[in-house]
Amino acid sequence: MPQFFKPLALLILLGFSLATPASASPELAARYSPEAWQTRRIHSGVQVFSVGEGPARAYVFMPDASGLRGLPLVLFQHGWLGMNPKNFGGLIDLVVRRGAVLIYPVYQDGDQTAPQAVTRLAAQAAANALAETEKRYPRLIDRSRTLYWGFSMGSSISLNIALQPTSFGLPAPRALLLLAPGDAHHVAKGERAQSIIGPVERLPADLPVVIATGAADTGIGVPTGRALAERLCHLPASRRNLILFPSDSDGERRITAGHGSPGAPDSRYDFPDSRRPITTQIAGTSEFEPSGSLNLLDYYGYWRLTMRLLDYVDGGEFPGELFSRNAAENRFLGYWPGGQPYKEAEIEDPCS
Repeated sequence: MPQFFKPLALLILLGFSLATPASASPELAARYSPEAWQTRRIHSGVQVFSVGEGPARAYVFMPDASGLRGLPLVLFQHGWLGMNPKNFGGLIDLVVRRGAVLIYPVYQDGDQTAPQAVTRLAAQAAANALAETEKRYPRLIDRSRTLYWGFSMGSSISLNIALQPTSFGLPAPRALLLLAPGDAHHVAKGERAQSIIGPVERLPADLPVVIATGAADTGIGVPTGRALAERLCHLPASRRNLILFPSDSDGERRITAGHGSPGAPDSRYDFPDSRRPITTQIAGTSEFEPSGSLNLLDYYGYWRLTMRLLDYVDGGEFPGELFSRNAAENRFLGYWPGGQPYKEAEIEDPCS
């Protein structure tokens, strides 16, 4: 058990009463603890192959197991200059070893790629990778069980593909998760800074969309997330939500909910050059790689949202609590080592 959580576990085991807000819960703390996430990685390792080179490349991650059929698909869109999957390796490992196929398009050749081209590049790379996967492993993927996952610029890409998936040769999403959403003006100037986000008002009214960002991400995630939420009022309240995860501190420990807070690096997923060969096997580990980026916001925030939506996409019950303004699960972000609860998440509804 990680040192960070031993004091909490001891308090719970001894039955000590914690002075906490109504939303704090030892049951929720256990459900989304690092130990609980480790039990979700049921497959021993990950297989990986790539399709294409440079900005046309996409990485395909799948469980290292034979005989699998009908797995859900995650179309994973990274942020600007995030061509290397390392920064999200912790989450990728969790998603794939849970039992899913994840496609990670590179879509960029550094800053030389214009923001206006990234949707097309990402969609083409993903479609080629999906076609190759289905050719190599027939019936492995169930296209009807697809989750779109986007971070920063990847959120704009995910939205654009969701508006016309069939035109790109991709399956429509059953759910959409947008983390710290960004747009062209955050990375470019002049004509290249013009918004790339399409008419999101045309998204299907029954499509579940969760937007989540760090509250300290005031330059990108918060304003863009709010602007997008205002444009999604045609979705019923039971199909949309905007969640802000706060920064917090406990003594000398501090977690900053900035733009990079959804990242959790894993060096096994370090593919720095999209024109070079890669390893084809990633052996599983029993722990998560420690880093300054892996913290309570991942376990109780970003990972929770990802896995709850993935379970739904994979045939599970609709996660109504993710769209509730009052659900404790949406506000609770775990306990600090001394037993104090992390500051509660904030939920906003610009449509009310």
